[in-house]
Amino acid sequence: MFIGREDELRRINDHIKLDTFNAILVYGRRRIGKTELINEALNKSGKDTLRLLARNVETKLNLEDFSKQASLFMGIQGFHPNDFYEFFSALIEYSKSHPFILFVDEYSFLKNDDNDIDSNLQKAIELHKKDAKITIILCGSYIEIMKQIVDYDSPLYGRFNEIILLHSFNYFDSSKFLEGLSNEDKIKYYSIFGGVAFNLINIDKTKTFEDILINKFIKPDSFFENEVLITLRKEIGKESKLNTIFELIASGKKTYKEINEYFKDSSKDNCVRYLKKLESLDLIDKRYSLTDKNSKKPIYYIKDKLISFYYTYLFKNEMYRRMMEPSVFYENLVKPTLFSKYISHKFEEIVKEYCIKENGKKVPLFFNASNLTFKKTISRKIINREFDLVLDTSEGLIPIECKYKDRPLTLNEINEEIESWKDLPFKIYKYGFASKSGFTKEVKDIKGLILIDLNDLFE
Repeated sequence: MFIGREDELRRINDHIKLDTFNAILVYGRRRIGKTELINEALNKSGKDTLRLLARNVETKLNLEDFSKQASLFMGIQGFHPNDFYEFFSALIEYSKSHPFILFVDEYSFLKNDDNDIDSNLQKAIELHKKDAKITIILCGSYIEIMKQIVDYDSPLYGRFNEIILLHSFNYFDSSKFLEGLSNEDKIKYYSIFGGVAFNLINIDKTKTFEDILINKFIKPDSFFENEVLITLRKEIGKESKLNTIFELIASGKKTYKEINEYFKDSSKDNCVRYLKKLESLDLIDKRYSLTDKNSKKPIYYIKDKLISFYYTYLFKNEMYRRMMEPSVFYENLVKPTLFSKYISHKFEEIVKEYCIKENGKKVPLFFNASNLTFKKTISRKIINREFDLVLDTSEGLIPIECKYKDRPLTLNEINEEIESWKDLPFKIYKYGFASKSGFTKEVKDIKGLILIDLNDLFE
């Protein structure tokens, strides 16, 4: 069953149904579901399709392989183009009498080995696209390489009708892979394994959450640990400072100042370069406090949840992992903080995703959602407050307090949270609360509150 990606499917379908020249670029990290997305669109298009998979080999070998497949597809014996310009030109010309779709998967392998591949394709497009009836779809996993294709100075700049950077699923679409499990388990799995389709498909729903975590991730050389290591090796190579940044963020050093101070880099240029590289790879991201009006003090976080868990618990404790049974390691070095701190924090991210999904519907329309920090001395009293999720609306702020506890949220806790805003210079429109275990009857009887429980998240 194909899950989600409705908007991306629509965008691809809008072009492949046309009998004109079209070019589509789809890229994103490995295992994210790019090929499945494209194949879903192609299988329902009803059009002839030439599917080509580039290999990480020399250009000559890929050209020979592609030419054999194109020869069979076009019914032309002895098709032996000398280069990719001749290859693409012949296919575009063929489409003028035989409309079809050309899908080149792992295009980044071609580009990585052949500096002229983009120029050859661009030249073929410019000289032969008139009256062509072909849709060219390029797909690749190496984000840095694929981004170069759409750079302003790239030969292919401006040649694509659609450019899709595919991200991981949000919590809601991820839960569709986990049908039959409780909503609480869906929270746990998403907090650890994220919204990567490959990870979710490989979760054995007949096993318990802790059994999967211990035996398929915490256990040395496990299935999901290897997934992390392969991703890191392919994306960041052996740059030790990038590993260090991951570990710093996972340990709580999330501001630029904290990260740069650790490196003791007086020039500051290297730290910025490393952070930008990880951002460009879609591995980390940054957010700003609602009070940071000039966006000068970002807070960095690890986007990929599998990598986040790895650096929070496994990378820094590698020596202990080798000395303990996986279940012992879990009980002593993971479980004490896994639910109370780690998943509790991920729960806040899930609630934010819910608010974005329901923005202007079940949640009042807002224009920004982030944390809020307030540090000021008022009447000789030092006020230092941090709020993890606040929605900014035209009517004022909506603080959303998130509680990941095994008991319902009580009236006293609601009042304490409301009281914490009383001496702050902000206009509050409404107060919101999200609770894993729901709310007491007294809380439910209060009018005007935004209350979010697990059933709300997944309905």
